[in-house]
Amino acid sequence: MRAAQLYLGFVITLLGIFLLAATSGVLILTWLDLLGGALILSGLLFWIPGIIWRRAAPGLTALFIPGALAFAIGAALMYTARTEAGFGAWAYLWTLVPIALGGAFWAMHWLGGRASGLRIAGNIVGGVGVLLFAIFTMAFAAEPGARLLGPGLIILLGIGFTVGAWLPRKPNTPHAER
Repeated sequence: MRAAQLYLGFVITLLGIFLLAATSGVLILTWLDLLGGALILSGLLFWIPGIIWRRAAPGLTALFIPGALAFAIGAALMYTARTEAGFGAWAYLWTLVPIALGGAFWAMHWLGGRASGLRIAGNIVGGVGVLLFAIFTMAFAAEPGARLLGPGLIILLGIGFTVGAWLPRKPNTPHAER
């Protein structure tokens, strides 16, 4: 019962902070901001039960998938509302969807039952998403700073693979010996 009360209290507090910022003039909102904010809030609402009740009901971590997708799309909508790129930014922002999906798989692995398939899927889907984001940002971003983000991400991805090759690995053991 305390977890449900904690969950409800967190949701109401987030909603109150958002409404206070909107009504006090701190946030000047357009319809895209409202839609993006609603998606971000709904994404968080999907994550909270999976985090709070992960030990009692590990299957709730599956809610990370729709939560991550809603969060990524909401963030992209708010970005398009706040920048000069507008909807033209969707030429590269769509790649946030596989990145978010990869992140959800990783979170399901680490906070859920530690299924190694989820970690592998998160690496593949998220890594491909980051690579596509880097390529499409270089090709389609209107802002010069955003165009530099692509090569920087590719460099970081290469460094990650290089460092990963040097790290010690656990020896593979046959299933019968486990």
